Amino acid sequence: MKKAILQIIALFSAIILFSCKRNTELVTDVAVDTVAIAVDSIAPTVSNNWQYHQSIDKMTSKSTKFAEIISNESLNLEFPYDGVNYGRLTLRNKNGLNIYLSIDKGQISGGYDNNFITVRFDEEKPIRFSYSEPQDGSSNVIFIDNELKFLSKLKKSKKVLISLTLYHEGNQILEFNTIDLKW
Repeated sequence: MKKAILQIIALFSAIILFSCKRNTELVTDVAVDTVAIAVDSIAPTVSNNWQYHQSIDKMTSKSTKFAEIISNESLNLEFPYDGVNYGRLTLRNKNGLNIYLSIDKGQISGGYDNNFITVRFDEEKPIRFSYSEPQDGSSNVIFIDNELKFLSKLKKSKKVLISLTLYHEGNQILEFNTIDLKW
């Protein structure tokens, strides 16, 4: 009888050990999957320097010059604009100076009396700049007004923060490392 009881205890012990080992493996697998998901969801940062290029209008043979820089980090927006989503600050010299701000995905929303952004150059006080919407009706691009004032401050700055309102996302801040602009 003692032998039968010892065999039953040994059998239950083996079952318990086997099931514990199996559960441990499941927990390990889940932890690995969670880490993989967390790593996949982190947006990469970009190495951002001013990029310069030029284009020629085929109809007029006039040259247009551009300087563009990408924001330091991607915006973190909800569906359907989720995923990698950088801002771009572009200077364009085409029949005069234009400075425009664009985002990869999303809608910049101002409204009737609310077409402005707040800009902070380095550690200075934030300044409000009004903006104009593009003629083609694009909602991911705005043209910054008072270009000469903006450019003057931009040339002296190392870092620029731009706060803008996005549709269903509220105010978002784009940060640009603007050092070494040659314009």
